[in-house]
Amino acid sequence: MTRLGPFFVYSFTAAFAIGLLLSWAITHRQARQQTASRWRDAALTTLMVGWLGARLGFALLNWHYFAERPSELMQLWQGGLTAYGGLVGGLLGLGLWCWWGKRPFLSYATLFSPALVLLVATGWAACWLEGCAYGAETTLGPLSANLPDSYGVFTVRYQTQLLGIGLNLLLAAALAYLQTRKLAKLQLFPLTLIFTNLIHFGLTFLRGDTTLMLLGWRLDSWLALLFAIVGAMLLQYGRWKKVYK
Repeated sequence: MTRLGPFFVYSFTAAFAIGLLLSWAITHRQARQQTASRWRDAALTTLMVGWLGARLGFALLNWHYFAERPSELMQLWQGGLTAYGGLVGGLLGLGLWCWWGKRPFLSYATLFSPALVLLVATGWAACWLEGCAYGAETTLGPLSANLPDSYGVFTVRYQTQLLGIGLNLLLAAALAYLQTRKLAKLQLFPLTLIFTNLIHFGLTFLRGDTTLMLLGWRLDSWLALLFAIVGAMLLQYGRWKKVYK
């Protein structure tokens, strides 16, 4: 956190704001090539509902805290977001916008796919700056370093945040390469959904931050696996219906 005059600037908020600006620029370039109508309205709806979903998910996971401090519930600039709350909210917002305007959901989801991967990488970067989503304690090795948790306690931990940044940037590059190989464009969204969630799924087993557990796994492990399966089903459904041409 730093201070600019009378304003406090939180590292989490600053990193995410940069990610949003870059995502907007990438989507703007993609939209010019695809001539998508009213994509800005779709993007704003997706972002707003996604942000509310991310905050709601965090509030539900930490309801014992917010029940005593309800005034902090909508202080979005202080961080406190959940990836899967944001994903569910964003998809819901985009789905409702497409349904209301009778527009093809998959076309707009495909348009926003590069931005989604970048936002995931930005989320890991924000956590690296803030100290959230920190790694579990381990021994010193190529994937570990002397790192703090969210309370500032240093020990040797897995570098989960840097792994999340690097793997998702590699994914973005791989998907961009597949586009140059004339991959059927509507396959981009299912592939994005599959691989971003498989990356998240793998990293959950290296994380040390506490969360809800279900049958011995973290809740976000189950959610990552669920969305990867949804992506695979969507990919297969599109092939079956011959949507990808």
